Amino acid sequence: MPMKHRIRSAAIIVKDNAVLLVKHKNPENGFEWWVPPGGGLEDDESIYDCAKRETYEETGLKVELGQILYLREFAESSRAIHQFEIFILANSFTGELTTANVRPQDLDSAYIKDVQFLSKRQMRGLTVFPEILKDKFWQDFSPGKRLEVQYLGLQKVYSLKGE
Repeated sequence: MPMKHRIRSAAIIVKDNAVLLVKHKNPENGFEWWVPPGGGLEDDESIYDCAKRETYEETGLKVELGQILYLREFAESSRAIHQFEIFILANSFTGELTTANVRPQDLDSAYIKDVQFLSKRQMRGLTVFPEILKDKFWQDFSPGKRLEVQYLGLQKVYSLKGE
């Protein structure tokens, strides 16, 4: 089966030494993972517009976005999908955290279970994508510091089933 290609854009939102992450749970097998809010580009929207829309839908927050931090490829062979992901640092945000904006007709509604700001310590033992958020990000990041865009490589998995 040929791979489908998808562009995914996400916001990295930092508050009080914690990053905003969205908890996903596979309804078929219970596998859980945490990722910054984001999703696939729709129609002719930009990566910035996509990250803003997805952040609002998944978390209830409105964001102002700044620099691109990370580029990553993620290939999941069981679903024949190859994603190119762009992670953009949020300069600011407003609103209250909620998952109430996830549209019931979207596939995400079966997967998204929670949204929280998590510190480096709180991420220990959790499956977090991209993994750099659990360690190196904290060495590199400080408010107002300009970071170089980093290519995080291609991660190949058979499936997101915790296998």
